[in-house]
Amino acid sequence: MPVLLFGQRVKDNSLNSEWRFAADPVKVGEKEHWQDTSFAFGSFDKVQVPHCFSTDPRYFFYTGTAWYFKQFEKVAAGDEHVYLRFDAVFYKSKVWLNGVLVGTHEGGYTPFEFDVTDLLKAKNTLAVQVDNSWDTTTIPGAKTYAPYSSAAQRQVFPWINYGGITRPVHLISKPAIHISNTKIVATPDGNVRVKALIRNSGNAVASVKVNVNVLKYKFSSREVKVAAKAETIVEVSGTVPASEINLWSPDAPNLYTAVVSCNKDTVQSRIGFRKVELSGTKLLLNGEAIKMGGCNRPLDYPGYGSMDPQEVLEKDLGMIKSGGMELSRISHYPVSTALLDWADEHGLLIIEEAGNWQMTGRQMNDTGMRRKYQSQLREMMERDWNHPCVIAYSVGNEFQSQTEEGKSWVRDMSAYVKTLDDTRLITFASMLLGREELKKGEDEASQYVDFVSANIYGNHLKVLQHIHQLYPDKPVYISEFGIRTDAVKSEEERIAHLKKAMEDFRQCDYLIGASVWTFNDYFSRFPGTNPNGYRPWGLVEPDRSPRGMYIAWQEEFAPATIELVDKKIRITARKDFPAYTMKGYRLTCNGTSYTLNTLHPGESMLIDVPLAGGTANVTLIKPGGYTIMQKTLK
Repeated sequence: MPVLLFGQRVKDNSLNSEWRFAADPVKVGEKEHWQDTSFAFGSFDKVQVPHCFSTDPRYFFYTGTAWYFKQFEKVAAGDEHVYLRFDAVFYKSKVWLNGVLVGTHEGGYTPFEFDVTDLLKAKNTLAVQVDNSWDTTTIPGAKTYAPYSSAAQRQVFPWINYGGITRPVHLISKPAIHISNTKIVATPDGNVRVKALIRNSGNAVASVKVNVNVLKYKFSSREVKVAAKAETIVEVSGTVPASEINLWSPDAPNLYTAVVSCNKDTVQSRIGFRKVELSGTKLLLNGEAIKMGGCNRPLDYPGYGSMDPQEVLEKDLGMIKSGGMELSRISHYPVSTALLDWADEHGLLIIEEAGNWQMTGRQMNDTGMRRKYQSQLREMMERDWNHPCVIAYSVGNEFQSQTEEGKSWVRDMSAYVKTLDDTRLITFASMLLGREELKKGEDEASQYVDFVSANIYGNHLKVLQHIHQLYPDKPVYISEFGIRTDAVKSEEERIAHLKKAMEDFRQCDYLIGASVWTFNDYFSRFPGTNPNGYRPWGLVEPDRSPRGMYIAWQEEFAPATIELVDKKIRITARKDFPAYTMKGYRLTCNGTSYTLNTLHPGESMLIDVPLAGGTANVTLIKPGGYTIMQKTLK
């Protein structure tokens, strides 16, 4: 079984860079003992890990089994244990070290690790078999028979099965008694609650002492005994004076470091003091109501596939932030820790989703599928629950949520999530909430979640009003809406569609957010894809060139309106949608910068500015330096 270690560590040795690679389309690798140390792989192709063989021109869109090989010298670990960690391998993997099978893993977006201490030698050979094929038992995968899905549709899913070792590989050295994971909850009153999972990999009972430090404050330590080859959870809590902390929010993403130590082991985790809660149909962050735009971002970039290198990620997220997309159900699958780190540092709110894309009732009822889904969900949650940017978990997308199987899935998976993390909200994305046959909330699975999420393509106001009738006490989040470029005659028609949708959204006070489908175009083999291979839903082109829709989006998703009134500029914080307090914003007009007052939703301010020929070229800039609106006023 894989083991998991989380947190920032000093003794983390990268196994990235050059590996050897070969496709194995007829699956002869194991039969021919490619995993053995005597196997000669020196003539195989050189690749750089992280590596996506689906975008490598030599194996473009290959589906099947492939192998990776790496030789490395032993890490000097002394009496420590050494763990081999993969941040992600898509989709199934088998791992051998020096000819010994150390373990297997299924799931393409979550991390896994193995204790390889006893297998290390002076010189080591690592062999990894990867399989990116899919069927009705994989997540994501094909659907079992369903009358609502065509024979072509149910065999595939709408994004590419980008195969390979798509995220970094590490060797991590830890003492025999070490911190396996931490769960840290930091709230606006300065309270910090820590759960530390302590693992004793030794052969004798061990006494351990757990300490926690935040800023200059050292919390009361806890001492426990841990049995040999066992784990235990140690809870420590303390308080940092509220006067010495600044809260975390999208416009003020203040981060602190929590240091957790246990005997010889120390782990550092970044934390943010913040509170997310619901009050009636409102979403509150640190006690203030927020309504924000967002987006869905498929992991797809020309030449990289799903690898998400730092330069692509930073460009995308910077454009997302500048586009006012602050609250996103960002993907149908777990994203990289690098994305969440950026969101922590720059202030994005993320709803994380794991796996269930349009599963059928038969699949959702299957014990094996449920167990597999829970494993991938748990791996995501345990990796990400210290990120202040993560505010909610989604337990699926567009399944038959009006059926007994769908309702049972949401009820059971929501309960499962709460056993792991009861500090975050739960939702799922429904595609059925506009159906008139749904007469009451009990007719559909959204009865079991904290807030309703809906994918709406057309008739936005009618569908939203129907949802509110079904669930009058729940906030509503639009997890998908949009229109493809090849479904209209012009970009102007797309923009008109967006503006009409926003008019509808602004009539619904219970709406807390809306994520456009999608930020970027993405490759797909799903029926109905454009002949060029892309599904062109994006605000930006595949290379991230902004379309006219992105520019229009900036203004529609800005938290303020700007107008010229009697030769003065009036800035008004929106109170319809989006709506949140504007603090620390700036306005430039004809080259002169002005600091804005703090504006709560509905509040305005006037700025007397010199006009050049009666024209004002204005730019609205949010904290962090993000330009979120540019326009010319006359």
